[in-house]
Amino acid sequence: MPAKKTTKSTSSAKKATAKVATVKPVAKKSVVTKTSPVVPMMSSPTQAPAKLDSKKLFKPLVFLLILALVYLLKDEVIVASVNGQPVTRWALVRNLEQQSASTVLENMTLKLLVEQELKKAGVAVSDEEMEAEITKIEEQLAAQGQNLDDLLEAQGLKRAEVKEQLALSKGLEKLLSDKVTVSEEEIQAYFDENKAMMGADVVFEEIKEDIRTQLQQEKLVTEQQKWFAEIKKSAKINYYKFTPSSNL
Repeated sequence: MPAKKTTKSTSSAKKATAKVATVKPVAKKSVVTKTSPVVPMMSSPTQAPAKLDSKKLFKPLVFLLILALVYLLKDEVIVASVNGQPVTRWALVRNLEQQSASTVLENMTLKLLVEQELKKAGVAVSDEEMEAEITKIEEQLAAQGQNLDDLLEAQGLKRAEVKEQLALSKGLEKLLSDKVTVSEEEIQAYFDENKAMMGADVVFEEIKEDIRTQLQQEKLVTEQQKWFAEIKKSAKINYYKFTPSSNL
């Protein structure tokens, strides 16, 4: 009787073992199904940061750069506008070229030629001389109730431009000084010839220096014209686009 009990218990144990064996695969399968979605998500290349395409970014960057340059240089590009329609500096330059380009170009080449000749002759005008001339002009204008800066602003000029012109003028005076002297006889002759126009009460000694200055200026203009003609003959000046219409 005890042997039979042992047999039953053994068979029960085998059945229990079989049940456990059948359950284990299910447990493993359920674990795999729970963890399997996590693994591909961690290793999937679609989740990596996207690389920037430099070629696609190049055009927008260039466009933004052009807009920035146009904004910064708008005063250099657009000189006016009419009801929102711009007038460009290029259009202005083209019109100016058609109207007076040849004259302006000739003046520029002549100015450059004078500067070269004065440098060649060793003639220079110091800053002190320039300031003295500016002061003299300001005093003359003040005596007439005028102001130099106001006149320059009205003509669209600056002091630097006036100094540049005066430097050439004073340089030519120095260069041609031996040819623009005025004698006492010339001053007296001018006074006698124009006394009636000046008035009977005019005193010669009071206007003597004014006459001298006027005669010097007239001689200087005459000598400058002769000098210009001479240096232009020997200079090599080529006009490629605008041919001057006159000979100064």
